[in-house]
Amino acid sequence: MAVNPMLSAAGNSMLQATRALDSAAAELVHQQVNVDGEAPSHSDSFVQDTAEAMLDLQLYKRQVQASAQVVKTADEVLGFLLDVHA
Repeated sequence: MAVNPMLSAAGNSMLQATRALDSAAAELVHQQVNVDGEAPSHSDSFVQDTAEAMLDLQLYKRQVQASAQVVKTADEVLGFLLDVHA
C-alpha cells in the first residue's frame, strides 16, 4: 500500500521548514555576536538583517504549523475512510 501523498507532502514540507527554521535561528545568533564575542553596533544593516531573520523565523513557524494541520486532516480523513470501509 502506498503512503498517502498528502501525508508525504506534509512531512516533506515540515522537514524543509524545520531545516530553514534552524538556519534562520543560527543566522540570528550569528548576527548577535561578532567574531570577537562583542555585541555589534546597531547599524541600519544590523537592524534590517535582524528583522529579516525574525520574519523568517515567523514564516517557517507558520509553515510547520500548516504542515501539522495537513497531517492532522489527513489522519482524520484516513480514519473516516477506514471506519466507512469496516
